[in-house]
Amino acid sequence: MPQILKVWTAVAALSLMLVWPAPVSRTAASPEVQASFPAFPVTVNGTVTDQTHSQYPLLLYRDITYFPMTWNYTSSLGLAVSWSKENGLSLDKKDGCVPLAQDLTAEVNANIGGSQAAVPAPFPVKVNGKTIVNADEPYPVLLYRNIVYFPMTWRFAYEEFNWKTSWNDVRGFAIQSCARPDDEERTQAEALNLANGGQLAVKDGWVYMNPYHWSEGAHQLVKSKPDGSSKTKLSDDKATSINVVGDWLYYIASEPRKPNAIYKIKTDGTERTLVSQTNASGLWVRDGWMYYLRLAERSGNENAPYYTLGGIERMRMDGSEKQTLLSGMDHIKYFFLQGERLYYLTGEGEKKKLYVTGNDGSGQTELRDNVTEIIIIDGWIYYVKDGKQLRKMSGDASIDIPLHESARTPLFGLNYRDGWVYYVSGGFGISGYASMERIRLDGTGRQALAEARATALYIAEDQLYFPDWSMGDRTMYHMKIDDPQP
Repeated sequence: MPQILKVWTAVAALSLMLVWPAPVSRTAASPEVQASFPAFPVTVNGTVTDQTHSQYPLLLYRDITYFPMTWNYTSSLGLAVSWSKENGLSLDKKDGCVPLAQDLTAEVNANIGGSQAAVPAPFPVKVNGKTIVNADEPYPVLLYRNIVYFPMTWRFAYEEFNWKTSWNDVRGFAIQSCARPDDEERTQAEALNLANGGQLAVKDGWVYMNPYHWSEGAHQLVKSKPDGSSKTKLSDDKATSINVVGDWLYYIASEPRKPNAIYKIKTDGTERTLVSQTNASGLWVRDGWMYYLRLAERSGNENAPYYTLGGIERMRMDGSEKQTLLSGMDHIKYFFLQGERLYYLTGEGEKKKLYVTGNDGSGQTELRDNVTEIIIIDGWIYYVKDGKQLRKMSGDASIDIPLHESARTPLFGLNYRDGWVYYVSGGFGISGYASMERIRLDGTGRQALAEARATALYIAEDQLYFPDWSMGDRTMYHMKIDDPQP
């Protein structure tokens, strides 16, 4: 259960819950005020919040955003909180904060657009040791559903807590109490591009990609600026699963009549080197290891070899110390690395399941049936069920939230940027088209971006890249991400 700063219940000293021995009558409290839920996105230290499904939604009172003083919010904002019946509530700035862990539920908050009754807190409040006369405050500390709510005014956010806030008509309100590590945001973005096949990777203002994934003909591994300018050829490889590690690109090079070997090359196109002759698919380079799906030759001849997926392996970045993590599992179709966890999808006949293990292959747990796609955003698993339902669940699978059901199927190619989940909806075959769309993290605001035969979606700063399918060949195109087209 979340740890909440409650006011009219009993003290739990170690859990930072506020308690009173008995409820206080409404007449003892201040007169009600009318607040509302914010109708705009809210971001905390780079994490976009889901207010639609929040157990403790933010409030808006007199155009000021109010945050609930739950354990998760105070921890992410870097606040030390104390309570006593004699001295009331004290909030003090402390060093450091943790990433926001959201308390969500499958239930949608009712009356999103209506008013919400709250009352000014009827007890003393101190901020950094200074007494606040709540009755005289234009933006008082409020109680809503017996939870303490604190105003994010200039006085408190800037002068007392030294936070940064910003407002954008598209991205809404953002507050930064601690800087999000650059590598955390970059690692997440890299993972989402890898999850789409890794035909494109981004680092330090450069895009590294294979622009022509053709069945026959010449191929190139190139780099360019996100808008497509300054394009430079690095090699003639048919590259997939492109990982940028320091000054090196690690990738899988597919060649006719040869295994899908792992290569590396400097980001300037020099020192192309064979790392391993292992026949691999779906390469992820993390923390000194290369994780991949092993391809096993089953039948065929030298001119037409036939391969099937044969489990998950890893080896060191120099090709040494090969380890089998999941063996004898030719039904594993896909995996996603998240910290010390490895999520993977199986396709046993018509049965499609999502599992999780440690990144060393230990502790296998089944999470869901009928899963066809997954990505992980800020600790939440976004997945497609039955090829048509976009849903999200908590990391332990205890909370499952429906977001959208598509009329055009299948739904695939999930990616993410600034509070939006991007995906492709619909099959296209030889002459049809699918729709590239996006939807907010809470399942609202769905937008169609463009029609195309897109087989995957990649994001490079403000550009949306997509391989366009034609008779088995895929050519990379791109468009500005906030510039929807017919």
